Amino acid sequence: MLSIGEVAHFTGVSRRMLRHWEEAGLITPASVDDSTGYRRYSRTQVGRVRAISALRSVGFALAEIVDLLDHSQLTEERLVELLRAREEDLLSQINEASTCLTEVRTRLDAIRRGHEIIMSTIELSSLPPLRLSALRATVSDESEIGEAISELLPRVRDQLRNHGFTDSDIVLAYDGAADAKSIIVTVGTAGIDDDSDLSELAMVEIDDSDRGVTVRFDVPPSDIGDAWISLDASLEAYDLETTGVYRQTLTPRGGVILQAPVKEQSAEC
Repeated sequence: MLSIGEVAHFTGVSRRMLRHWEEAGLITPASVDDSTGYRRYSRTQVGRVRAISALRSVGFALAEIVDLLDHSQLTEERLVELLRAREEDLLSQINEASTCLTEVRTRLDAIRRGHEIIMSTIELSSLPPLRLSALRATVSDESEIGEAISELLPRVRDQLRNHGFTDSDIVLAYDGAADAKSIIVTVGTAGIDDDSDLSELAMVEIDDSDRGVTVRFDVPPSDIGDAWISLDASLEAYDLETTGVYRQTLTPRGGVILQAPVKEQSAEC
């Protein structure tokens, strides 16, 4: 007879897991001392423990393992059913993982290409003030910016189109400096007279900056968040980092211009 510690040693299955499997009805000690609670196992049960461990390693649920190892209930039909179900689960996981891998590789390639574009087009210069006819929204987190833009951008474009402004840059601006708990999202366009009948749009002013960075993409980055991350990484070579207000200009020809004020990198503590 073997103690629970010896079974754990021979099989690599922890004592806690052996007790868990006992509670699930997968394995029952050959004997249990009534006074001490010590469990004793027969040597033949080592093989059952290893079989359970092997089935768990390929993802079978405990209830399924009970079926697989209980020969009084397990028929060939049930065995095939369980194995085919597990096969389908594994194929689904493989397909899902393959899709995720493709997406990860695509994103890595986009980041590499974006970094190359940033390094070849980066400009360090002052940024002019902007006076925008715009709509604004306030969000509480960067993850909500995309949804705000999705709501504001079509409305701004409709206003411009309805009044004959079909060839205008559209500026997206993100300002989180005023309130650490919120971000103001602005979508608008510059260069329109105050007396233009754009009733839904309000005038918004964005301050200039003596020090700023500009990068230009002829084709929009696949992920604008990654582009900002790559821009900050590129600025490390200049001991600089971006600060608000962040500007993203959408050109009529489909290009994207990223701009932001810059400051010296914060010293690490």
